[in-house]
Amino acid sequence: MAKVLERTQPKQILKHCEALGLDSNILASCLAVNPKTVQRWQEGSAHPNEGGLRALEKLEAIYQLAARLLKKAALKPWFQSPNETLGGERPADLLSRGELDQVRNVLGMLEWGIYS
Repeated sequence: MAKVLERTQPKQILKHCEALGLDSNILASCLAVNPKTVQRWQEGSAHPNEGGLRALEKLEAIYQLAARLLKKAALKPWFQSPNETLGGERPADLLSRGELDQVRNVLGMLEWGIYS
């Protein structure tokens, strides 16, 4: 059974996503929800369902890995800049299409010292 996030954690994860330059529209696309739903999660007036929690956990894992590998000042530029390994696309664009695993894989390559 998947680890369930506490109700306070989704708000923290959304703050981490903002630090990467992921606005509520990108997050909504990534999580397959309406931007107003993301806004309610940020406000704490609603909470994600189990599927939303799993997607947020994946985003948090991506954030934690990126924060470990990149300097704080480089986080946002990395997610907002075209990446050769991603065919010239920005990691944020892939996240907006729900392609979290591809972004995670590129960060994994960086972790292993493979140029990306």
